[in-house]
Amino acid sequence: MHKDKYHHGNLREALIETAQLIVAAKGVEGLSLRKVAQQAGVSATALYSHFKDKRELLAVLATLGFEQLSARMEAKVHNQHARVSHETSLVELARGYVEFSTENTALFQLMFGREVGGLLDFPALVEAGEKTYSVMADCVAGQLRERGSNTSPAIAATAAWSMVHGLSTLINDKRVSASSCGVESIEELIQQVCQALDFSD
Repeated sequence: MHKDKYHHGNLREALIETAQLIVAAKGVEGLSLRKVAQQAGVSATALYSHFKDKRELLAVLATLGFEQLSARMEAKVHNQHARVSHETSLVELARGYVEFSTENTALFQLMFGREVGGLLDFPALVEAGEKTYSVMADCVAGQLRERGSNTSPAIAATAAWSMVHGLSTLINDKRVSASSCGVESIEELIQQVCQALDFSD
């Protein structure tokens, strides 16, 4: 983004975009406010007028990450041309979750890591994280209703979340792959792992 656009209120967006690129390339450990300012072509003073410290900037990046993750999950379900069961929707949500996590490994680690610190200092981050959880929790609750199951929705949602988050982490850490599980693709791996979730009483 060129400097002449900064006067139109886009400096904050330019700084965020620069920080996102740095995190994607170098990880959170490679991010510093000085580096963001240098790569954006502005002074440190200009940066501090938008972010009081690195922690605040990281919280913004994590918030955007959760918003993007929710959007990716919802898009997977909405792309289905016909009405599908909640069980099918859960597979699609899982697919969106794993795809996002493997395409944005450093951001994904930031979203669930400890770099931001106390989340209560950043209400927007808490809200974005809760929205991501609710996307999956609502789908799981619908699946329980379809099955007439008496399983606790909170327990079932936690099981689904643990499964998809654990799978994402294992893939990112190269502990699990399609070939190691004897399947042809990550898509098939997600499908079979989701099918292993049984919310029957």
